[in-house]
Amino acid sequence: MRVLYLIFIIVIIALGVTHSALSFKKYENFSAEAFWFFSAGLALIFAGVANLMHYQLKLPLTFHYCTVINILLVIFTVLLAMKVPLPTTLLVAVFSVLMTSLMFLNK
Repeated sequence: MRVLYLIFIIVIIALGVTHSALSFKKYENFSAEAFWFFSAGLALIFAGVANLMHYQLKLPLTFHYCTVINILLVIFTVLLAMKVPLPTTLLVAVFSVLMTSLMFLNK
């Protein structure tokens, strides 16, 4: 289970990097929409990095921070997938749910 948790952490970070990088391809100029698109990728990266810290440190403090971060991420991504049912939004929602579940299983 611990290895699966690490795999999903890496996947979330990779999705965030990909999302942020695609903002330069999707938007030609630095519009507000481009910045919002880029920031969604940053949110995934930060969530992944927080989980990576918890994976390495296994401290009660990192567990509590990751609990808050992951629950907010799951709520947001699931609601987004319900509103915008595209394969990409569904994929991010599934991976965020799996990462959160594995965090609790590896407590």
